[in-house]
Amino acid sequence: MSTIIRSTSDQPTLDIESLSKRSLVELLLDEQTELSAVERFSESHEQLTAEPAQSKYYQALMPASQPSEHQQYAFEVDLDACSGCKSCVVACHTLNGLDEEEAWRSVGTLVDTEARTPAIQHVTTACHHCEDPGCLNGCPVKAYDKDPVTGIVKHLDDQCIGCKYCMLMCPYEVPRYSHRLGIVRKCDMCRQRLEQNEAPACVQSCPNEAIAIRLVEVQQEPCEPEERLVPSAPLSHITRPTTTFKTQSTERYLSPQDQLLLTPQESHWPLAAMLCLTQSSVGVIVAAGVLSVLDLVDVVWHLVLGLAALLAIAGLAIAPLHLGQPTRAWRVFLGIRTSWLSREAILFGAYSSLLLGSTAIGLSDEYWPSLQFPTWLFVVSLVGSIITGLAAIFTSGMIYVVTQREPWRAERTMTRFYLTAASFGATACCAIILFAERAPVTMAVVFAIQAAKAWYEWSILFGPARQADLPHDRNARAIVEQHFRELKGIRYLTAVAGLSLIAVAFLTPLPLAAILVSLSATVVLAGEICERLLYFASVSFDRMPGTLR
Repeated sequence: MSTIIRSTSDQPTLDIESLSKRSLVELLLDEQTELSAVERFSESHEQLTAEPAQSKYYQALMPASQPSEHQQYAFEVDLDACSGCKSCVVACHTLNGLDEEEAWRSVGTLVDTEARTPAIQHVTTACHHCEDPGCLNGCPVKAYDKDPVTGIVKHLDDQCIGCKYCMLMCPYEVPRYSHRLGIVRKCDMCRQRLEQNEAPACVQSCPNEAIAIRLVEVQQEPCEPEERLVPSAPLSHITRPTTTFKTQSTERYLSPQDQLLLTPQESHWPLAAMLCLTQSSVGVIVAAGVLSVLDLVDVVWHLVLGLAALLAIAGLAIAPLHLGQPTRAWRVFLGIRTSWLSREAILFGAYSSLLLGSTAIGLSDEYWPSLQFPTWLFVVSLVGSIITGLAAIFTSGMIYVVTQREPWRAERTMTRFYLTAASFGATACCAIILFAERAPVTMAVVFAIQAAKAWYEWSILFGPARQADLPHDRNARAIVEQHFRELKGIRYLTAVAGLSLIAVAFLTPLPLAAILVSLSATVVLAGEICERLLYFASVSFDRMPGTLR
């Protein structure tokens, strides 16, 4: 009697005795006619309707149709329904496979401590897929794209160089840097799901249905000057965000719970060094040009140009250290139409080329006069390098001015950047001149420029708060006092040391005076780098609740 094994599933009953009488080839052929587990799942899935199985739970949270002309997808958040459970954060993190410390969605809290009965309100926020996205406009390599149909702002990972400029351009701090990948990434509203009529992870995961996808009309007119998404958020007119936050609450004094937490930003040391070195390079040739035009002293051009070239090369060599993908840096010119970072790179490239040409001509005239380069060629390349250098410093300043962070406003940023060039440039030129002759007028001018730069920094960052100061200026001072007192002290010491060395040089014979002024130039450059580190790390600005990390 044969043994029969009966399955509880829909598979046929197997007769072991009959199987033992069959050849291996016959068994293998029979096995190929049966469906695997994956194939059975696929077959059952095809029998379902085209609508996702979970759609009955979120169907009301999704638009009934695709965006029409002058419409786009946007998040809608019901602040009264959000409980702050952060299930949307977990779902977004899990579905998109984010790094451990990476998050594309955050949850913050608004509180009202002035009311008789304290009020609290949670705010969940992600990318706002703005109508005029700052990340897209600022990217130097066109690593962002705004879908013309859906309005979703997508990040193109394969084009990103990891410069992090989009993180500064976005007032809502949406793009996040992945140290593992060396690129920036951001929320794309789970566009692959939307293409299949399925809701994004955050929409599906919210137990209170606080997040929805809606169709919004693309505004043809700018936002109101003081319009904000929620209290203390960045001004909406900067990028025109499309997210809608709705609430029935009438509380008027809500403010972010983390508003008083002042944390330093990234210091961007490669950028700080690059900016100071390149600006100092421009300052050297501008100062030499001014002295030459005024006919105050005989400028030793081959030394001046050699120093300027070394500073420029050092600065441009350090710059790629800031990139997560430095091998892709050659693509930086692609965003020239909208990105000040692209314009800076192109102008400093042109400046360096003209400067190297001037340096080569100056060195040949000094050491290989038989080559006999025409004078006009030297003058054209020198004037061209001065013009492009000054323009490049302007683009460096605009990179930070257009972010519309209060402490980086135009008058302060441009003044600091150009004073950096003037302070080091004048000091270095004075040192070169003193190796040949005493120049008391030049030394006095150098002392005045260094003193002016030190006083200006004191007045805007280190000095006592004044009533005319804006809130974020006071916050910047507080960040320096709380987190960077040592760096602040070093900056004080370099300013005092630079001025002291110049003062002593007045009373010192040559060539010791030249050595003292050279030391002053070195100290000035070190101090300017400290100042630029504080410039980046102490910046304060309006933020969405919960984005403070």
